[in-house]
Formats: sequence, structure tokens, C-alpha cells
Amino acid sequence: MRADNRKHPRFRTTLATRFNLNPDHHVVPEIRKWGVKGAVNNISCEGLQIDAHMDLYDVCQIFSEAMEDDSAFELEVELIDAKKRSTWVRGEVKWYRVSEPDKPDRHFQAGLRLRDVESQAVAMGIVESITASDPH
Repeated sequence: MRADNRKHPRFRTTLATRFNLNPDHHVVPEIRKWGVKGAVNNISCEGLQIDAHMDLYDVCQIFSEAMEDDSAFELEVELIDAKKRSTWVRGEVKWYRVSEPDKPDRHFQAGLRLRDVESQAVAMGIVESITASDPH
């Protein structure tokens, strides 16, 4: 078993989300209109993990036409709480996995590090609400 060397603990959650490539990285702005639906599976005060199923159009929204396989990129993530309120955060993708294109639907997972203070404050608020509602 591998030791967890994270600075901050992760907390499981199931927040609905919509996310997209940071506009600074996209070559064709028109393709990034709607974003991709997914879920945030875990969160800390500095990062989160996204999970989504994507079709080809979704893949085009996330991966820029000019990106190489190992290019660094950022995502904008809309977090939607139980009261249907939304908040946007930005994060640098530290790792990602996309399933092989053997089916029309591809599975996407990504770990994001939240880089700006505003995004980290949103994450901290979510972490605090999770820990306040957890009796353990």
C-alpha cells in the first residue's frame, strides 16, 4: 500500500459539475460553449478530482487542437451544490486519464490543483461543509 503524501486530506463528495478548457488555452473559442457534464468525486482545500463520460464533441471541448499529449493545461470548473447554486473555480490539471476510443463514449478523469486564492476559498468552504455534516 502506497503512503498518501498529500498536504491536505481529500474528502469524498458527489458534486455535479460542468467543466471546460481554460479559454487561454483554446484555439477555437466557439467550440467551448457548453462545457462537459461530470462530477467531482473528491475535494481538498487545494484540489479536486473530476470524473466524466465524454463523446467526441466533449473531447474537443477539453483538448485544444494545438495541444500535445504532455502539454500542461487548465480547466474551468462549475461546481453545483444541492441548492442548484453554481460557483466557478480554475485549476491546473496535474494528471488525467482518458479511456481508449474503442466506444463512442470515453471515460475521463482528472486531478486538478486549484491555483488561485478564490478557487481555494470555494474548495475550503465545501470541505468545511463536508466535515461539519460528518459525525465522525
